[in-house]
Amino acid sequence: IYMGLTVVTVIALLCCGMPFFDSLLHAFGAAAGGQYNVFETNFSAALTCISNVGPGLGGVGPTQSFALYSPFSKLVLTFAMLLGRLEIYPMLLTFIPMTWIKK
Repeated sequence: IYMGLTVVTVIALLCCGMPFFDSLLHAFGAAAGGQYNVFETNFSAALTCISNVGPGLGGVGPTQSFALYSPFSKLVLTFAMLLGRLEIYPMLLTFIPMTWIKK
């Protein structure tokens, strides 16, 4: 249900004229927010996970952690992190011979 709400949020924000990447970050921030509803923390957590840059701002800053999020929120942020790292998977498959050598 939360993934559906995230998709609906992205579509609604796109219809309002927001750029795709911004709407995606807002939707992930809202879905990951769960019980900790501070915009700066949620937005920076989503941005940090998508761009894989390290610590965020506020509650996920350099002296904090993602422990305040619920397990489902952590799954949403994990999905965002995988979304940001998709370019690394083709490179890993290229350098692992058992994926492209026929036996």
